[in-house]
This record gives sequence, structure tokens and C-alpha cells, in this order.
Amino acid sequence: MEAFLNTLSNIFGAFGSGIIIPIILFVLSKAMGVETKKAFNSALLCGVGLTGFNLVINSYSGVIAPIVQSMVDNTGVQLSTLDTGWQSTSIIAYSTTVGVLFIGVAIALQLVLFFVGYTDVFMASDLWNNYSFMVWGSMLYALTKNMLLAMALMVVQLFYILLFSEMCAVRWGTYYEYDGCCMTAPHHLEAFPFAVCMDWILTKIGFNKIKINAASLQKKLGLLGEPMMIGLFVGLLIGLIGEAPFLFGENALNAWGTALGAAINTAAIMAVFPKVAAIFASAFTSMSDAYKSKAAASAKNRRWFLSVNDACGYGETNTLVTGVLLIPIMLVLSFILPGNTVLPMADLCALPYMVEVFVCISNGNIAKSMVMGALWFSLGMIMFSQLSPTFTEVAIGAGFQLPQAGVYICSFGIVCHPLICGLFYIFYSQNIILILIAIAVYVVAYLWFRKNKQKVYDYLENNAAAYQA
Repeated sequence: MEAFLNTLSNIFGAFGSGIIIPIILFVLSKAMGVETKKAFNSALLCGVGLTGFNLVINSYSGVIAPIVQSMVDNTGVQLSTLDTGWQSTSIIAYSTTVGVLFIGVAIALQLVLFFVGYTDVFMASDLWNNYSFMVWGSMLYALTKNMLLAMALMVVQLFYILLFSEMCAVRWGTYYEYDGCCMTAPHHLEAFPFAVCMDWILTKIGFNKIKINAASLQKKLGLLGEPMMIGLFVGLLIGLIGEAPFLFGENALNAWGTALGAAINTAAIMAVFPKVAAIFASAFTSMSDAYKSKAAASAKNRRWFLSVNDACGYGETNTLVTGVLLIPIMLVLSFILPGNTVLPMADLCALPYMVEVFVCISNGNIAKSMVMGALWFSLGMIMFSQLSPTFTEVAIGAGFQLPQAGVYICSFGIVCHPLICGLFYIFYSQNIILILIAIAVYVVAYLWFRKNKQKVYDYLENNAAAYQA
């Protein structure tokens, strides 16, 4: 069994999501009755889309990361926990003993829970993102040496995320135009209850009257309101701040070149990413059509949702604008938050991933989404700050090389999330009462949702419809 799990871990590590997910999509398409040619074409489009996502983001990160580092150097702020990015975190997670063991458990659970009808989310189609659970389980094991406790934590986190994903499925699929699909990335879905509550509060205090989204900006500002132009200005702002000490010195030419490069690269990602997302979205057309025909012919007419990668939502204009605007905001907040040691760097470019739940719940209201994101991620940084030495210990154990002595590492996009971090603290306390309360809260929420599923979907859709640009 251990040999099998090690082999499975090696496969995920060697091939990555760009190959694994298309293979899964091909198998699922064939199972849904899609002809081989269409199934293969869908899988290829999926792989091309995912690869395109990585190429664009990695290229953009290479331009922005040095400027962010320059901004940090210019301010003189010293934060001991460096954000090395979700990519390194995923590799670390798939390299731990706990991670290897859990991936087998996760696959079995996600398949069984779907096929017995416990959940309508087919999460096994996005196996890659299970690394988010594995990180927390690995940290808990590093602290307690209790494998059973670590496995229990990851399973409870999985059940919570499945529930939140199903609750959000219709809203997410409607907003991002992926019919019959949902998003199950744990590091994003855990914000769902907060997003729903904060959206209600912000609506009550008048945020629906603030007509700030990509469409309204474009309408009011014309060319200046287009996502590409917004990217140009925000990128220029980041570049000017990062290169401020050198703009008028002997290195002024290079400094201005760097600043303008940041501007044009940010404009490029705002223009290119939606086109890559369209390629990825087209990969699910054949399967969606097959699903509809089967559902129509089925007596039970079960409604289910296919989990797709969170990259699907990245390129939507309001999501991109919100994420890009939050880059300087989260960087500034990291400097001034009391008790924070996390310096977000590599994952700042992943902010459009991180705000998808906020954007879809608020129906593209950028003002709401920015407030929700700033509050949630700030709390997440504070909560995780005490755990950065443990995460670093796990990373070193997995063979990760520290950038320099005396610093810790993390992934801002994966671990700085309050709810899933809170579950970790509950299990770390090893207080049986707190653990039972966490499980009981899930059970009550699950049973309530099963009884009121359509009401939840209707509430989120009606609430979203109340905001129109």
C-alpha cells in the first residue's frame, strides 16, 4: 500500500496538473458517452489552457516579484516570513509522508461520497488541489507526531470544503459561465461563509450603490476604464513605487524601464489571460452537453457539479481587476498589521485566484470584493504568522532549501486563510470538546443545507441580481 501511495505521489509530482487533469477529463468524458475524438480534443484544450495559465502567470511573476522585493527594500520593513509561492508549497505537500498517505484517502473519499449521493460535487476531477489539505496535515504531524490526528484534520477540512463548494456551485458556475461546474480549491472555498455574511453587511451599508466593476468603469471612463488600461496604470504605480529611489539618479534610465515594463506586463496579463481562459473553458463544452442530455433522459435527474481548476475564474475581468488592485493594498497592510510576520511576494500575482468567491458572491462588485479580500487575507496573515516556523520545518524535511538563514517561508495564497487555519488550531489543541464542536457545526450545516438546498441557491442568485452595474 505504501509503495502504491509513493508511486501516486511521484506521478503527481512528475506530471503536474497540466497533464493529470486532462487525463481525468478524458476519462470522465468517455464515461459520459462523449465520442473519442471530442473527448481527446477536450482534454487537449484543457492541457493547453492550464499550460497557458502557468506560462502567463510565471512570466508575470518574473517581472513583478523583483519590483515587489524592491518596494520592501525601499521601505526598510523587516518581516521574517517570506512568501515563496503556491508552486513550491504544492511540491512540499506532495513530498511529505502525510501528504502521500492522504492523497489515497482523498481519492477514495471523494469518489465514494459522490457516488453514494452524499455530495453532488465530483471533486475527484481536481485532485491536484488536495495539496492544500496535505500542507495542514503535515504541519500538525510535525507538531504532534500524531498521524491519526493529522488525518482526521484533513478529512474534516475536506468535508467542510465539499459542503462550501456545493453551496457556492450554482453561483460560481453562473457568474463564471461554466454550466454544471464548480470550484473546489480549499484555499479559496474556505472563505465562502465569510463572503456571504460580509456581502449582506456591505449591502446593508450601501455598497451596492457603489457601481465599481469592469463594465461600469469602462462605461464611465471609456478607454481608461478598460481592464487593459487599468492594468497599465496599476502596474505603472507598482513599478514607480518599487523604483522610486532610482527614478532621478544615475540609474534613472533602467529604473524607468523597469517601471514601464511593470506597466505593460500588467496590461498584458489583463488582456491575454481572458483569452487563455476561453480556451480552457471550451474544454468542458462536450462534457457539459453530454451531461445535459443524460440529465434530461434520467428519471432521477440528479444535478451534479464537475470540479474544475480555480484557474477558470482568473481571467474574468472583475476578478482580474480586483486581484490586481489588491496587490499594493495587501503589501501595505502586511507592513502595518500588528502581529504579522508574513511578507506576501510570490503569491501576490495569485490574488485573482484568491478573490473568486468574493467576486462571484458580490456579482462582480469590485468595491465589495476588495473590502472582503483585504479583511480576510489580513486576518489570515495574522493567524498564520505563529505557524511559519512549523511550515518551514516541514519544507526543510521535504528537501526545500531556505533562501537565507534566519527567515521562514510560507505561501500567502495557500495558508493565510482564517477558517481552514482555525480548524488546524482546533485540532492542534487536541481538546476533544473543541474538535467535537467543529465536527458538530459541520454536521448541522450539512443537514440544514440538504433540507434547504434550493433556498440557498435562490438566495445567492437573488442577492447577486440585486447588484447591477
